[in-house]
Amino acid sequence: MILSKRFYGIILLSFIATYDVMFTYLLENIGWILLMTVIGVLIPMYLLQKGIQYCEVFLVMMSLCFIPVFTFFFQLFDTRLQWSNITLMGVLLLLLFGILSVVLEQRARSVS
Repeated sequence: MILSKRFYGIILLSFIATYDVMFTYLLENIGWILLMTVIGVLIPMYLLQKGIQYCEVFLVMMSLCFIPVFTFFFQLFDTRLQWSNITLMGVLLLLLFGILSVVLEQRARSVS
């Protein structure tokens, strides 16, 4: 219950800390803010809703579990980031458990 309310506090504290520069920054960058909102939030959420509508819930949830794999792959091309063996192990574990979950789900369907 408390965790769901923390965002209100973050928004309020952010507004208090930046009230003097927020409006000028917002007006100068409104185009980028709207572009990132559409590309980074609205389109992915719309596609997620369509995926939930047309696919099985299990397939959608497994697809969401594979997001870190794609993120790690794309980060390999960013020269600003360093290689991390721990991150690689975590991503490989997520991939392994995701694939194992899909295989077990398919076996359970074929048996019943």
